[in-house]
Amino acid sequence: MMKQETFGPIRVFKDISLVKQILINEGFEDPSPLQNWKKEQVFGLVKKINQTLEMHVRGYADNSLDSEIELSREYLEHPYDCRPYYSPLLNILKHYGISYSLTRELPPDPISVRVPKNKTPWKPIVAGIGITATFGILLWALLQDKKDKQDEDEERR
Repeated sequence: MMKQETFGPIRVFKDISLVKQILINEGFEDPSPLQNWKKEQVFGLVKKINQTLEMHVRGYADNSLDSEIELSREYLEHPYDCRPYYSPLLNILKHYGISYSLTRELPPDPISVRVPKNKTPWKPIVAGIGITATFGILLWALLQDKKDKQDEDEERR
């Protein structure tokens, strides 16, 4: 049997928007706008596996799917070790009776995913930058106001 080339290695025989809704019902979320979109991609969803790892599923216009596991987007090191990860996706498709075919051989799911020993959460960094910038602007405004008052006092003399 000749395999048809698709963007993802799993081709579903249902409307891709139905598959997207099923994945959302299974706890996947849309990470937009923090997502790297690929050619012909129509959706990208993410589900936390644990505090450190996430599963990503992409749906494409040709009704194909792709899936991977990687370090959470909560860390600057994302994606440190991105690997193909299909078993959970296939289990969901089977559970909901979504017919599919493989357009190419799937690699085995990784036994483990490398995670950096020291992960860097990015949200505290952004918050710190925001607080520092806000403080700087307020200090500048305060000093400007003080300077303006001194200038007014000098003009009165």
